[in-house]
Amino acid sequence: MTRLPRRWVVGLLFGVDQMGLADVALGVLLSGYAAYLVTGGDSRHLDGGWTATLAVLLMTGPVIFARRAPLLAAAALALGAGLNWWLIGHLVRCGAALPAVFYVAFVIGTRCERRRAAFGMALLAAGIACQGASDPQLGSPLVAVIMVPLSLVFFGLGRLLRSRNATVRELRARTAELHEQRERTAQVAVEADRARIVGDLDTFLQDRVGEIAASAASGHAVLYSSPDQAQRAFVAIQDTGRDALTHMRHVVRDLRDSAPTQPAPVLAQLDQLLSDAGRSDVALRISGDPRVLPPGLELSSYRIIEHLLDTLDRDAGPHATVKVCFGSGALELTVTGPSVRPGDARRALNAAGERAAVQGGSLRSAVRSGRRETVVLLPLATGAA
Repeated sequence: MTRLPRRWVVGLLFGVDQMGLADVALGVLLSGYAAYLVTGGDSRHLDGGWTATLAVLLMTGPVIFARRAPLLAAAALALGAGLNWWLIGHLVRCGAALPAVFYVAFVIGTRCERRRAAFGMALLAAGIACQGASDPQLGSPLVAVIMVPLSLVFFGLGRLLRSRNATVRELRARTAELHEQRERTAQVAVEADRARIVGDLDTFLQDRVGEIAASAASGHAVLYSSPDQAQRAFVAIQDTGRDALTHMRHVVRDLRDSAPTQPAPVLAQLDQLLSDAGRSDVALRISGDPRVLPPGLELSSYRIIEHLLDTLDRDAGPHATVKVCFGSGALELTVTGPSVRPGDARRALNAAGERAAVQGGSLRSAVRSGRRETVVLLPLATGAA
């Protein structure tokens, strides 16, 4: 047996596979009530018999596929009203048939453009006139003067729902677009951060190798004449080499952590930053009104604190503190603790200052009694822009 293509079957059934349970329930309810009316439910009028029962279904049944094909449903209602007037005659049907008309008018308002909507409402108006001529409770086709405006009210409600749904879709699309833009902005910031790290690496290594070479040359020159001075030169080489290795570890970590396939780090991950850096001696304090900031500002703030941690001496006794204060107009970052040598801190301060400048902020750092306090102010308005 040859099977019909699915699209033909769907077309013949008016898209029955896309009908909702509510559509079917409403159609069954109105059809049952209409059958009750024409078979003697209204004692003031005669029983219309099974012929009238089947005919009246044309005035209620089309609501089942109204959402799938609103114009076809409107045409079916108008045709059903005309056939009932012509073939059956005067019987009470408006109690079920008019709600069907109003529902289809509402659906037309939600789903049809202007020309199609006007055509559909004209069909419904014709159906209302036929009902007025054949239903003794309505009494006259002139009842359309009242019922057609009422159907337009339902049409207007459908239009309002259509407008609301369009607004909701637009807002959802805008939200998705903003989310994608946020992800793209964060990705660009991560790429820029990686480029900066790679660009600075060569300069840093050249500086450190130059320092090592100079220390080695000075130590070799006084190796026999002044052993103490030579020993200090070799200790300086050791310290410089250790600093270089520490910096290289940070570079490798940054390049790994800032891969573009991973989310950009944010301030909420500062606990993890301190843990990964082995800075259990650093206390983290958050104040103000913590909230999510623009991606660029979040990343810059995170990296600034990361740089400023390099200005603190890991081996010193006193504990260090990182403070993040969310103000109404600015984000204040304060890093306090025992300072490394000024020369070693200079590069980290420069990197943090560059990031602050990009966000329109400022950096202030001072050392008192061996403890460094660095304060960074980042305006939130600039970051948000």
